[in-house]
Amino acid sequence: MKLRFWGATEGVTGSATFVGLPEGTLLVDCGLYQGDEATEKLNLNSLPVPPSEISAIIITHAHLDHTGYLPRLVKQGFRGPIHCTLPTAHLMRIILLDSAKLAEDQFYETSDVTQTMSLIRPHALDEHFELLGASITIQSAGHILGAASISIKALGKKIVFSGDLGREVDPLLPPHHPAPKADVLILESTYGGKSRKDNMEKELHSFLMTVSRESRVGIIASFAVARGQLLLELIHEFFERHPEEKVRVVMDSPMMKEANAVYMRFAGLTNASDKLINTLKEVDAIDFAGEWETLKKKKGPLIILSSSGMVSGGRITRHLYNWKDDESAILFLPGYQGEGTPGRALAAGKRELKHAGRNFTWKGEVRTSDAFSSHADQGELIRWATENNSSPRIFLIHGEKEGKLILKKKLEERGVSIVDVPARGSQYEI
Repeated sequence: MKLRFWGATEGVTGSATFVGLPEGTLLVDCGLYQGDEATEKLNLNSLPVPPSEISAIIITHAHLDHTGYLPRLVKQGFRGPIHCTLPTAHLMRIILLDSAKLAEDQFYETSDVTQTMSLIRPHALDEHFELLGASITIQSAGHILGAASISIKALGKKIVFSGDLGREVDPLLPPHHPAPKADVLILESTYGGKSRKDNMEKELHSFLMTVSRESRVGIIASFAVARGQLLLELIHEFFERHPEEKVRVVMDSPMMKEANAVYMRFAGLTNASDKLINTLKEVDAIDFAGEWETLKKKKGPLIILSSSGMVSGGRITRHLYNWKDDESAILFLPGYQGEGTPGRALAAGKRELKHAGRNFTWKGEVRTSDAFSSHADQGELIRWATENNSSPRIFLIHGEKEGKLILKKKLEERGVSIVDVPARGSQYEI
């Protein structure tokens, strides 16, 4: 087998890795680069393999940095099968349709998304199937609903792609399985340089109580898929236990509302099940412009949950603009903030933002937390890789440079003999 690394090599986004199999070329993930202008310009580069020469695609999970280039590839002529789990297929449709609305210069259109979805071949978690002369196994990766790690066995060798790994203890999703015994592991490293010490519930409860007791406006920047559903469930649970602290919670994200429906449909795959269904059914959502006009005149206590999670799009900036001069307002950033994003700048102390072409300064409080990240931290990544493997060959992708180098050193100290940090375009024979 041959590996060609392309996306998520110099950063966290744009996942795309090619695997040469006995009967064709397989692409694992097909994501968009996200971040600053220079990073996003990478999306304009063609993939190193022409669309007509890509035989099939496997998607580990629905997030845009793993799926967002698919309609572009279809627009350019790809017509092969796209394999993923069934929940991933449903979430991917929502994410790609939203992306098509935002795409510029005809990068791709809604019709390309429709054609992309016609190529989907859904699978169950733990399913085995044959593809291009290889045996493929899909197993749970945690992270978000439907996320999977992918095992590829061919020519007497086994390669395992971690995909994005979830946490060992997650309030909403079952934990990921450790990597099966393999010759090669392709390991994500988003939190490769960090050991998480924050407490998710403690930090959220502090925010909720501050909003309630001090009658403040709290704005939560959330990803529409996975993070939004987790936050809504945790907020609901807190108010059930502490009804004296209950305040109005409003969700302003059409995409999050659609994702809620998918989470309700597949609630049986979560830890919450019936509880989650009831929570998401009761969400107070903004659907019409008139509701926004009423909401923006409100004073605290009030909590608004809106996307995007890195303050880089969506409706979040209209709330920040509306309460920009309210020094008592709180912006809560629960989770990873990518390089070059407004969320990263806010976390670093900057306060300049833009809404509808207008620059403004946020004068309120900003709280950040790493506790809500749906990615495994350093210790969890190491345990995933080594529990069933004494010394596999490991390639680190999907992380910032410093984090990958720290994780590489830790893995080598653990006894892993070969840990590579591949460059964009590098090729390896397995």
